[in-house]
Amino acid sequence: MNKNNCPNCDEEMKKGYIQSGTRLAWVPKVSKLSVEPSLSKGSVLLSKQNRFSINYVDAYLCESCKKVIIDYSGNED
Repeated sequence: MNKNNCPNCDEEMKKGYIQSGTRLAWVPKVSKLSVEPSLSKGSVLLSKQNRFSINYVDAYLCESCKKVIIDYSGNED
C-alpha cells in the first residue's frame, strides 16, 4: 500500500487539510456545554491551538469510500 492510498479500498487519496476557527481535537465524548472541544482525559489535540488564526491539520480524502485520514504527527509538542 502506498502512503497516499486509502487503507480501506487502496484507491489514491487527495492530500488537503481540515481547518477550523477553533481548536481541532479527537474527544472520547461530545461536550454539550461548549462550541470548542473539551480536552478531557483521553482527548488528542490534532492541531496546534492558536485562537488568533485558522487551525488546520493535514488530511487525506478518499472520494471512493468517503473516508478522511488525518495526519497530526507534525503538530505534536
